Amino acid sequence: MASVAPSKPDAARRDAARSAAGRAGASWLKRAFFQVHLWIGIGTGLYVILISLSGSAIVFRRELDRALCPGPGQTVACEPPLVTWLAQLHDDLLAGHTGRLVNGVGAILVAMLAIAGLVIWWPGRSSWWRRMSLRRGVGGRRFTLDLHNMLGFWLFVFVFVWALGGIYFGFPDVFNTLADAFKKGDEETAASLAMQESFAILARLHFGRAYGLSIKILWAILGLVPAVLFITGALMWWWRVVRRRHVTR
Repeated sequence: MASVAPSKPDAARRDAARSAAGRAGASWLKRAFFQVHLWIGIGTGLYVILISLSGSAIVFRRELDRALCPGPGQTVACEPPLVTWLAQLHDDLLAGHTGRLVNGVGAILVAMLAIAGLVIWWPGRSSWWRRMSLRRGVGGRRFTLDLHNMLGFWLFVFVFVWALGGIYFGFPDVFNTLADAFKKGDEETAASLAMQESFAILARLHFGRAYGLSIKILWAILGLVPAVLFITGALMWWWRVVRRRHVTR
């Protein structure tokens, strides 16, 4: 017996059902990533501000050394206590090896925060440009949301690379073991050397001190963006959750 082709209304209904199921699945995934983004952001907010501000300051570590060293015409930079304190605050939270490990964990959380933010940022093909720019003539809440979305998108690569650098500094043995896996016995290979060079580049990109004054200035400015993202995110959370609860009581 020949099979009967489905009617057009039946096919349309099935297509609509599949589309609705796909949207529901995507919506559930975004809600899950939103919770990850929200609670990591709340939990690491003050830490992010601390690392952001101290990191922007020590981009100019050598310049600060020369400016704060007493005596004119020194050829060898000294390290004033203030600069050393800022560097140790950023590198290991003034807690030595333990602080460096904490920084590594914090960097992992920041990387997760950035990835989750990118997932929930994606608006679909129809309105992607709106999420990448600031709209004019909007209120304070909408401006804050747009600013958070725009900075989060355009600076994703920077934040993610900085986070990877923090993970590398916190857990260097893991990265070195990865590079050693490409050796042939005790001999270096092109792959192992490439891995080591990529880690060196990652370290240089983290601090931005190896690429001239213009990059230093850029890194110092962009290094403040994570703090701005936390502040705008905290404001949105306050307006949406905390303030709303007070209003509905």
